[in-house]
Amino acid sequence: MAARGPDPAGISLVESLYAVHTAGMVAPASIADLRRIPYFDALTDATAAAFAKELAVRAFGPRDLLFSMGDRTEGFYFLRSGKARIFRTGPDGREQVLRLVAPGDTFGEVPALDGGASPASVESLEPCEVILIPAERFTRLVLANPAVGLSMLARFARRLRGFTELVEQLSLQTVPSRLARYLFQTAREEGIETPEGVVIGRELTMQDLAAVVGSVREVVSRTMRTFEQDGIVEVRRKEIVVRDIEALRRLL
Repeated sequence: MAARGPDPAGISLVESLYAVHTAGMVAPASIADLRRIPYFDALTDATAAAFAKELAVRAFGPRDLLFSMGDRTEGFYFLRSGKARIFRTGPDGREQVLRLVAPGDTFGEVPALDGGASPASVESLEPCEVILIPAERFTRLVLANPAVGLSMLARFARRLRGFTELVEQLSLQTVPSRLARYLFQTAREEGIETPEGVVIGRELTMQDLAAVVGSVREVVSRTMRTFEQDGIVEVRRKEIVVRDIEALRRLL
């Protein structure tokens, strides 16, 4: 799995992103993009337009590594389109997914703002476009527009609540309960109602699902087979049909 990172000849990440931007492979950042980022709600159109011109855009293919745990980053990112996953890898190679990233989400703020290494890796799950917000430029924007910083703090607080819930689930809940919770929430947030049940796309492999719920592929596969035998779900090649969402709720 090859990352599409900076050129080894010494081109920086920003220069690499800018090269792709100017090559016309993706549309440049715009006011419309910034309006999708909650941090920038307070900006005037003129400020947003000027800021957008300083941002670079890059496209990634499926299963590309955007950056790895331990990397130094030059800013944080906005996912314009596609889906990605944020994960950590243990010494034994086992992965734990911390968050699934959807269009409109930002990620990578902590290492960009504290100057440290990235605490996690980010991998695209499907073709996606990301916008890089350089840390130095963002800091200057916050100093001139304090409301941007306050908005970021509020978002960080909500994200911290989510990580607290993740720790609780991994510590106190069984694998069937964690898997049921993931399927239930995904069905509620992304599912499509059909006569067969609630259909959710299957971008994640069984290995990915195991990393999401803090288990291993064999256990998750066995649990999904049990759910199928019980008539709760049907696993297909590109989708999962939730046939009994109330049964999933009872497993939470």
